[in-house]
Amino acid sequence: MVSGALSGFSCAMASNEATKKADAARGPKRGTAPVAPQRPTPPARPAPKRVGPVEFLGEVRDEARKVTWPTRKETTITTVMVFIMVVVASLFFVAVDQVMRFGVGLILGIGA
Repeated sequence: MVSGALSGFSCAMASNEATKKADAARGPKRGTAPVAPQRPTPPARPAPKRVGPVEFLGEVRDEARKVTWPTRKETTITTVMVFIMVVVASLFFVAVDQVMRFGVGLILGIGA
């Protein structure tokens, strides 16, 4: 009885192995991307030279000179726009809060 169960198991295993061999012979499945060959890892770059604090600050100053800084007018306009958006967002969230408070009050029977 046990041998019958085991023979059925080995037959299923043989069928599975035959299926795997047939799949391998057919090649990759449709719709799957071919496997790209592994690229060799690039060589490690040497560590950059350490600079002192004075040289570092000099480089920072040089880079800051290259930046295109906004004009006073652009900065003022942007600041005003930020304040306007803060007020609009605040009014929106106050309105949403009041509507939700009213809705929860109706559902729970709290309030007037």
